[in-house]
Formats: sequence, structure tokens, C-alpha cells
Amino acid sequence: MPVKDLTKASDLTLRSAYEQDYKTDREKKDHVHRQVINIINKKIRISGIDYDVIDLGVLRQQKYSNVANFLQNAIKNGGVRPDTPFHQNLELRYPVDAVNSYRYVEYNVIGGGMRIVFDSETRAMFLSAHYSSPALITDSSADECIVADIACTLAVTQQNLRRHSDGTFFGLEDQSDLWIYPKRDPVFKAWLENKGSCQAQSTLKAYNLL
Repeated sequence: MPVKDLTKASDLTLRSAYEQDYKTDREKKDHVHRQVINIINKKIRISGIDYDVIDLGVLRQQKYSNVANFLQNAIKNGGVRPDTPFHQNLELRYPVDAVNSYRYVEYNVIGGGMRIVFDSETRAMFLSAHYSSPALITDSSADECIVADIACTLAVTQQNLRRHSDGTFFGLEDQSDLWIYPKRDPVFKAWLENKGSCQAQSTLKAYNLL
């Protein structure tokens, strides 16, 4: 069911609506993700692919500050998917990169199938509902750097995930300073400590997490 009045929707109402899956075209059309996309009613082309846009600045200007703040906080507090941190773009919904398999990082946000896919090459963030309809997150506010700041944080996490996963960290002769990386990057630390990421105890000890 669509949210009847998005301008008055609480965080609880928005979370519940975003968590709802859809199985039919009608349910997809009425989903809150599509409702928000329709408010902005804008597309942008990236590498030949057209994306809907969710502009937090426009939402605020049009009296949807509650929605903008909800999405902003959800993205900021999202955690890396424990078992599949790197999105392999098998559905080809994002620019194809045959060289860099670490380009896209996938985050769980909100729950119920909502995902943020972060493009570390362009620092673009895409919010998708149940693996469909990815929308580019932007912020056109003149005095707001929220999206840029979040992207900077996600870029640091992507670098740490890549260096962990490709063996760079553990190829160093001196590993005594590895503890610095999770200490400075809480999202990376949370991923390491998540049982779903299946880290060996020796790995956690190397990061001083045991």
C-alpha cells in the first residue's frame, strides 16, 4: 500500500513502507520508493544508462524534509552486506567494469530488500528497492554537503574492504598497525565483526578485535 501522505509520515511509517516487498507491477508502482522517485521526476544518464534521481535537497524544498532526513540517516547508518560486500553487477544495472571487481560495495539500509550500491569510481550512491529501480542519490541544496560527506566515508570503507579482500593488508611485512584501520573506520570494523563475513579468528586477532 502507498503512503497516503508522505509529508506527515513518521520514521516508523516510512521504514515499514520501505520494508514491504512487491510481487506485481501494481505493487511496484505504488511502493514508497517509486512514490519518492515520482516527487523528483528527474532522470540522469550515466554511461548510457538512465537513472531516476532522488534529490534530498528537492525533497526538503517541497516539504518532504522528513523523507529526506529518514533516507539520509538510513544511508549514513547502513552496514556493508556481510556475505557479499562487493556487488558484482550481474544484472548489468550499473556501468560495466570488467577490470575492477571491487568497484561496487553493497550496503544494507532500512531492511526488507532496500540496498545502497556505492560506485567507488564515481562516488555515486544508488538506492534500490528489492534489487530493482536503482535511483541516484543527490543533494542539490546550496549549503549542503551531506551526500558528498557520506560518499567520502564510503570511499574509505571501500578501500579498506578491497585491501583486506585482495590480501594487501596481509601481504605487509609489518602487520602491527592493522588495528588502526577498523579503529578509524567503524563500518569496516562492524563488517569484520559480523559473523556473516566469516572472518577467521587469526584475522580478527591481527586487527586487534579479539
